Amino acid sequence: MTEGQAGGTEAARLLNEAFGADQVVRVDPERLHPAITHEPTRAFLTGTGLIRRAGLLRLNPDPEGGARQVSDLFPDDEEAEDTGEFVVLGRFAAEGRDEHTEKEGDGGDDEHDSYEEYIVLDGRTGRVHALDDPSGSRLLASGLHSFTLFALALEWLRTGRETFEESAGRYGPEAVAESTGTLLGLIRDHDPALLGTEYEGMEVSPFWRLSFLLGPLSRIAAPGGGDGLALALPEGLLEEEYGADAVVRFGDEDLPEVLTHEPTRVFLRDTGLVRESGWVSLDEGPLVTLADEHRADGEDGDETPGEPAPGAEGLIRIGYLVEDTDLVIDGATGRVRGWFIPDARLQSVNADVSTLAFTQWLIARVRAFDHEHQITDDYPNLAATTTAVLAAVDPVARSGDDGDLWQYWPEAFLDEVGGGLYA
Repeated sequence: MTEGQAGGTEAARLLNEAFGADQVVRVDPERLHPAITHEPTRAFLTGTGLIRRAGLLRLNPDPEGGARQVSDLFPDDEEAEDTGEFVVLGRFAAEGRDEHTEKEGDGGDDEHDSYEEYIVLDGRTGRVHALDDPSGSRLLASGLHSFTLFALALEWLRTGRETFEESAGRYGPEAVAESTGTLLGLIRDHDPALLGTEYEGMEVSPFWRLSFLLGPLSRIAAPGGGDGLALALPEGLLEEEYGADAVVRFGDEDLPEVLTHEPTRVFLRDTGLVRESGWVSLDEGPLVTLADEHRADGEDGDETPGEPAPGAEGLIRIGYLVEDTDLVIDGATGRVRGWFIPDARLQSVNADVSTLAFTQWLIARVRAFDHEHQITDDYPNLAATTTAVLAAVDPVARSGDDGDLWQYWPEAFLDEVGGGLYA
């Protein structure tokens, strides 16, 4: 979608094809909010239209009752002097929100939530802003054209169409680097102000930077073939990210006999995992079952360490997660689980050791990007995007198994105070 196509039928066609015609909102000129006086923006809203949903974006420029302004969201806030006339286009979807309770295509609940981050439009200039506080906002895009183009690009990346058609089905570091370069090139060509942290005296949201940096990471590893694991990681992936000394491998003598899932044994022996990576700390070999660990704790401690986990004889402890959680592998299936000691709850963490390794690599990549691009400045959306990238290769990490109350990684990534994603 080029600048010249911004208000034309070609741009509208691209949106319809990418998202479906029922997911594109075109506002009747008579229903445009009177605060929108920027003519190219008016033409875009009535001609090209805006998507309802894309990734974390939830847009509704033409709700029942008419569009609202920031002053409507914060009627009693005197600090909305500079943003009060901005028109509300929608909001960012918080990770973990129950979408069954969210009406299709709406802009969210009518009641103001102090933790919401809204997507708002300066009707005089056409600029799009992210706003979670009426006293200020951050530039999200210089206009609806670049805003929509970037959303389209992420959808094309996900589906392997248009710009990313030739790279569809390719995996590995080169594929990731190529896709990342293409996405960042779109910002440089269409909205270079977004590559900085400040523009014309206003803060710049890092949302598109973090989205374009993290989006391609799910292409680092091809889906597992006949080896019985979810992913086929590139050789040396963890060593390159953490250093060779940080990777722990386990010989056959380090693994108990109850680990009968051969692909997992091979992975732990030949590929290994990172000793320390944010929330994960590995044990040194030899590894023992959770039942043996429980018995040892009872023998060494002054108090009985509670009830053992269900099926503890078949669970191999490989380390621990923060918040008093034993990290274990199901010896028969290779599933990675957590035994949450305070709650006496056994729950899924990752599909297998290959996706656990991917999670460790992903954490390191996010930290590296933050060091260079300050992406933790938009922490809620960073946490949600990190979870989405992980879920793209490991749905278990977000959805768990039937009966799981919650999932570990979405909660962990959201813990900004813990600082696990910070550089």
